[in-house]
Amino acid sequence: MKLFIIAALALVAVADRPQPSYRPRPTYAAPTYAAPTYAPAPTYKPQPKYAPAPSYGHSSYKPIAILEQEDVHPGDGTYSSKFSTENGIYRSETGVPVPGYGKNAYGEAEDLYRQEGSWSYTNGYGEEVKVAFVADENGYQPSSDILPTPVPTEYPTPEVDPAYVEPQPSYGKPAYQPTYKPAYN
Repeated sequence: MKLFIIAALALVAVADRPQPSYRPRPTYAAPTYAAPTYAPAPTYKPQPKYAPAPSYGHSSYKPIAILEQEDVHPGDGTYSSKFSTENGIYRSETGVPVPGYGKNAYGEAEDLYRQEGSWSYTNGYGEEVKVAFVADENGYQPSSDILPTPVPTEYPTPEVDPAYVEPQPSYGKPAYQPTYKPAYN
């Protein structure tokens, strides 16, 4: 049986092979291409006039000048930076490398920075807003009067007068009280 299957497969393989052709191959002429022709570029008489770009309410935009800027990098890993602008924005920051409390993506010890600083600006009501911060192994810790404070979770329990009596409802027992009777099938 195996021999019969192998012989059948061999016959199919031989029959599937194309037979040689002894006809000459056709020759083809090389294609020729003509250069494309384009219509002349349009001329406008008169040239189109475009409307000015919309201003979106910033027509009186004026760049804000930086009054003071200082960046110090002494080369030992520490740094300090500060700037102030004419519209009342101020920022100051210092950083010191702290060895050994950080870990990189592979869990290896890595040196990080302890940063301290502050920033301030004038809000829309003309009040100066100040924020001081520390960023270290405990994360970013801002402090300011504008930051919300957490709601206390423990309240003192008020003392109740021992003579106080809970008021009772003025209605009596209802006249009709249906009783539940289960129905079994």
